[in-house]
Amino acid sequence: MIQRIQTVWLALAAICGFTMAKVPLFHATLSDGSSRNFLATENLLAFALIVGIACMSIIAIFLYKNRPTQYKLAISGALLSIVVIGLQVYYIEAFKKSTPITQGTYQWGGLLPIAMMILLFMASGSIRKDEKLVKSLDRLR
Repeated sequence: MIQRIQTVWLALAAICGFTMAKVPLFHATLSDGSSRNFLATENLLAFALIVGIACMSIIAIFLYKNRPTQYKLAISGALLSIVVIGLQVYYIEAFKKSTPITQGTYQWGGLLPIAMMILLFMASGSIRKDEKLVKSLDRLR
């Protein structure tokens, strides 16, 4: 049901998740003058969680007739996004310690898990509002 706003939020969260596979999360200038990008694909656990969250978002779009399950998927995806943020920071800090770098900056790809979390929380709020509306209309019958 594309006319529901939660479909837009879930689709944007899925796009953020799949985009993370291609964009750099961290850019480092090494001590020998070369530069290196840290990608999400360099860590299997974080990458699997990202792709899993994006797939959950797509599945939740098609569960519009089962709002409680859709709500649970959106909330669990948002909570898993928090885990991904923690894993991302942990692995980038480990990368900084293991590699002699002179300068390092986070790239815009590092903000995508935060955007996914916000979008999934917004989708869950919209799903909850729809559920309240349906329950209030059922009382009127």
